[in-house]
Amino acid sequence: MVAGPAESREFLFQLFDVLDTGTLVARPRYQEHSGNSLRAVVATFTRLAEGRSGAGDGQAEALADGSVGVVPEVILTLGNGLYQADGQQNRLFRTRSEDLAAGPMAVTLAAWQRFRHSLSVTDSLQLDAPESADFRGRLLNAKTRCEAGLGMVLYGASLAEDTLSHPDPDRRETSERLLTFLEPVLAWWPLQAAWQASVSLGEAPAMVPDPATASHNAREFLGQRVWAHQSHGLQLFLQALQKDLEAAVTGDTRQWALSLSETLQRAVKVTQSLGKDLQAGSRQRVLANAGRYLHLFGEMLAGWMWLRQANAATLRLPEAEPGDEAFLRGKLQAARYFFHWTLPEVAQDLVLLQNQDTTCLDMRAAWY
Repeated sequence: MVAGPAESREFLFQLFDVLDTGTLVARPRYQEHSGNSLRAVVATFTRLAEGRSGAGDGQAEALADGSVGVVPEVILTLGNGLYQADGQQNRLFRTRSEDLAAGPMAVTLAAWQRFRHSLSVTDSLQLDAPESADFRGRLLNAKTRCEAGLGMVLYGASLAEDTLSHPDPDRRETSERLLTFLEPVLAWWPLQAAWQASVSLGEAPAMVPDPATASHNAREFLGQRVWAHQSHGLQLFLQALQKDLEAAVTGDTRQWALSLSETLQRAVKVTQSLGKDLQAGSRQRVLANAGRYLHLFGEMLAGWMWLRQANAATLRLPEAEPGDEAFLRGKLQAARYFFHWTLPEVAQDLVLLQNQDTTCLDMRAAWY
């Protein structure tokens, strides 16, 4: 896969338009950087996707020796992911969130590169034909999965960055708590999404998610993380998301924000109900559907990532150059797909969780 304008646009958009990584230069740790120098580092890392990062030329290893200087966690996470997605086993850089972010980032980038390759070998006239709507839908599904996963992992790395370098001690503490709360979702959803993207493209997945690990993450999330510190992590998540709900300014983004807000409200009510039953001693019954709760929360987190991207694209669009305009309209169309086609599917999760359905729990080995 040869890196091109699409790769550069995607990474710069996610880092600087959505996450506002450029503002990190105001922190003492990165005072020797400018917004342009950070973008130059991203461009250097992007070249790792050209297939030239093997041990033979030493380019990637030279970066790890310090030639990029002190760089924000979120950018190093991208560099590690690109290096590993290119087939390397080791990571270039030590990062605070490497155990959480390195694997999901590499798998997400590999799936996203396969998605971009599928586009590059598809005739545009054929793709625009009316009878290809189903194929376009499968490509949209792959795009929404991969680019939400990329946004999720970068967001997790940005929280890790805040725990490391934010000048406000209270902000460092709340970022740590929010990251701890979201960890099971961040460890699972991007991997699941990458697998789903591969299926949509008709390809053999590079990695099949481990059901046992998914089950562990689900039970850890619903059984512990949601309730830790009087559910402060959940409260911080809702507060952070509220800012982006309020930032929606167009008819489309406001409607998407409303859809996400309504889903959140229903999820909070379900969570409160589950919490009461956990306190009453119904732990086995509540956790029987923990996987559905993890799925529900992952899709809401993905919806947040798409609302953030849609809001950022809306701000950029009025002054965009022709090439960037197509990229930004693609972001808005992908957000539309997610909110029209994907988010409504969590209604089943909400019903199963609200009813505490015991169909799976009640099954017995002899009945198979």
